[in-house]
Amino acid sequence: MPTRIKVAVNGYGVIGKRVADAVRAQEDMELLGVSDVTTDYRVATAITQGIPVYASTEEAHQEMSAAGYPIAGKLPDLLDNADVVVDCTPSTIGAGNLDLYRTHGVKSVFQGGEKHSLTGHSFVAHANYSSTLGRDTTRVVSCNTTGTVRTLTALKNAGL
Repeated sequence: MPTRIKVAVNGYGVIGKRVADAVRAQEDMELLGVSDVTTDYRVATAITQGIPVYASTEEAHQEMSAAGYPIAGKLPDLLDNADVVVDCTPSTIGAGNLDLYRTHGVKSVFQGGEKHSLTGHSFVAHANYSSTLGRDTTRVVSCNTTGTVRTLTALKNAGL
């Protein structure tokens, strides 16, 4: 089997949990861990599933440690071993992470909340898959935009 892609997920909320689960289901990917700033049930759930949890910030590291969570490290530690990071943080937070990802030489995918101008590329599998190949960073458009593009692509392919 070829080398598996080492994936980090930053932000373990509604989107991040689904991304992490999807990565875990892939034979050619390895989920290295997730990072977050909260100490709620989501982090506890990741830990019970055997997912290494990293703190996204120094403050989060202190809070997670105080809550008794076995923290694997901080976000930079997670990035040190990753090939790609999927940023699932809330809108505008991801933009502040791009330089950190670049410093660590990690490719990055931003999930929906960031502006096109952050990466200069917006990914929709049905419309521009090939233009994403070889890029160091991209953003995945929102679920609403994805649905719209899928519909428009089907209409275009039908000659309408």
